[in-house]
Amino acid sequence: MVSSFGKINFTLDVLDLMPDGFHAIESVMQTISMRDIVSLVFHDEPGIRVTCNMPEVPTDEGNLAYKAAALFLADAGIAVGVDIHIDKSIPPEAGLGGGSSNAAAVLKALASRFGIVSDAAESSRPNALPEKLNALAAKIGSDVPFFLTGGTALVSGRGEHVQPLPDIPTQWLVIVIPPFGVSTRWAYRRLDQMRGDAHEPKKAYLTASRRLAEYIERILSANSKARKADIEPFLHNDLELPVVQRYPEIRMIKNALLNAGASGALMCGSGSAVFGLFASEVDASAACDALDAKLGKRFVVQTIGRQAAR
Repeated sequence: MVSSFGKINFTLDVLDLMPDGFHAIESVMQTISMRDIVSLVFHDEPGIRVTCNMPEVPTDEGNLAYKAAALFLADAGIAVGVDIHIDKSIPPEAGLGGGSSNAAAVLKALASRFGIVSDAAESSRPNALPEKLNALAAKIGSDVPFFLTGGTALVSGRGEHVQPLPDIPTQWLVIVIPPFGVSTRWAYRRLDQMRGDAHEPKKAYLTASRRLAEYIERILSANSKARKADIEPFLHNDLELPVVQRYPEIRMIKNALLNAGASGALMCGSGSAVFGLFASEVDASAACDALDAKLGKRFVVQTIGRQAAR
């Protein structure tokens, strides 16, 4: 059994379309304590079987954990059967990265079990296995490479470029998940429509993600024992505007969190979850209890560092 943690985006900058039709992004991502549990059982007879405690989660090739296992085994040339059970606590379609995290957990578990790469000539290189896993992860989904690293990181490109940052001091969060999901594809398409011609090149600028990454490196590298990181002024999500336009409940949740004492609040990824930052577990728990249950499911979580995320 392996833990499969969720994530939030402190920032999400959506940049230009790339030749492959996907948007380039920059984002400071952060692992949080909300987690699924992924279990793998191996058999001699080849085949991949996925089960999950949430009936709405696909268990066929549409499941990223299934895709991760199939890709790894095919790339490594291993004929083995594997049963994957996902005990989910991370809600789907909430922007918390549950499916991508499950895929990364499967890749790490398979790498730990077999400890190989497909190209024998590369096996003498000390970073061959991490490089191979990252390449496989990038083929599965945009957030999967981040979950191989975890902690606090600046993610760019389609998500395949992950720059680890110093772990920020523990932050306490209240996450609210409304009773609806948001399609990531729709959110990006709607943002393009709101911006006009998505293919028009944009002038280079220092994104919110780059500013936050520089702040974290400057402040926390100078004081590795810092107890606080004032990241609230950097919170930013380009997808929030189109999603809020269609789902005004997102703005209501943000305002409710701020009124409950959050120092900052932001939509997670493409939504629909929203998080608020609080000074302590006590403050977060009190705010969670005070929020109107009609807003959605509420959770108190904390950020976790890179070592704990692995």
